[in-house]
Amino acid sequence: MFLSIIVPAFNEEDFIVGCLDSVRDVLGATDVKYEIIVVNNGSTDGTTGLLSEMNDVTTLSIDRASVAKARNTGAEVAKGRVIAFLDADVVLERAWGKCIEKLSGGSEGLFVTGYQYGVRDNPSWIEKYWFGDMEFDHISGGNLIVSRDAFSVLGGFDSTLKTGEDVDFCDRAKREQNIEFFTDSEFQCIHLGYPRNIPQFVKRELWHGEGDFRSISDFLKSKVAIVAMIYGLLSCLGVGGLIIGEWLLSAITFLVIVALNYVISGVRFGDWGGRACLFKNLINYIYFLSRFFSFFKAIKNRHLSY
Repeated sequence: MFLSIIVPAFNEEDFIVGCLDSVRDVLGATDVKYEIIVVNNGSTDGTTGLLSEMNDVTTLSIDRASVAKARNTGAEVAKGRVIAFLDADVVLERAWGKCIEKLSGGSEGLFVTGYQYGVRDNPSWIEKYWFGDMEFDHISGGNLIVSRDAFSVLGGFDSTLKTGEDVDFCDRAKREQNIEFFTDSEFQCIHLGYPRNIPQFVKRELWHGEGDFRSISDFLKSKVAIVAMIYGLLSCLGVGGLIIGEWLLSAITFLVIVALNYVISGVRFGDWGGRACLFKNLINYIYFLSRFFSFFKAIKNRHLSY
């Protein structure tokens, strides 16, 4: 077996069929020998029923746990020399299959590769202006390809992490001298699970931000968390000024927030004017404010492992 596809799934009834159909379609056009392993991570919707109808899929069922543990569980039974971790709300593009087929011709070394997600053809304004233009310095866990030997050397994903396990995995891979870490833009896929409106976006970032507040050391290592705290405290100061009638204090505070947000958004996207800049500034502020409030969510959920 050359390739093992591992898909963790929690309540993915809206996406899992499309994801696995794209795997079959893309890899069916290649000579790659592969298997599909889905780790049903305590789903309570129709995911379990859909998976029971798929005879070509190995389904592992576990009690609700971190996505890192779900991925590691799949890797434990994988037979492939190469493991591809996909998220259940991802669909593969044709180029992905061609790239994995090319990789199969010379994949004896230790490596970690993959690429960031693409957005759908009819993106929402959040998908278009935020995720569509975002460049990441790590490979998302939902489109990550790793040789089995490299995965063993790294010890898999850190199953104690609620979020950010892919960032941690990539950081460790970059530090390991014997592992080749590289991105390949031909590993193209579309992430259908990106938020399409502000409430969905806030919910996503509240969850993603929890990992930065697991400990003081985790907080101090996260530039995003530190900046989010600044955003949150300044916003509280501005609103507090309005409540007590300190209009000048509020005006100055909000001007500082607007200026800070404009600079950070401009540096992040390289966009300093026009309609796109306006949208990016808005979502940039919502992003950091959501990450600020994830501090309180992290305290509330500190006993949960997922």
